[in-house]
Amino acid sequence: MSDDPAAKIAARLTELWHTSRPTILERMTILRAACTALMENPADREARTSGLEAAHKLSGVLGVFGLPQGSELASSIEFLLKSGQPLMQPDLSTLRNRIADLDAVIASKPDR
Repeated sequence: MSDDPAAKIAARLTELWHTSRPTILERMTILRAACTALMENPADREARTSGLEAAHKLSGVLGVFGLPQGSELASSIEFLLKSGQPLMQPDLSTLRNRIADLDAVIASKPDR
């Protein structure tokens, strides 16, 4: 490996991405399940809480891996789920679309 500090950091981040990716994908699974549950029952507090927690964790980590758009999407999902307001059909559609967009951003980053 090079003595270049930037190259060392980039290599370490690539390694961390590879080891963190399964956890990130698991959080996306939780988000999709929460969305499905909320589409069936918008008052499902457990689904809302699990989705909120997953979105919060994703918003905190995706920027580290060079996915600032992913962090922004996860933050917007977190904000939507954190709101004390009942989720209406337009909110649920927005939630579903943002999760799909977040999926696409994560999929755009190579595994290695």
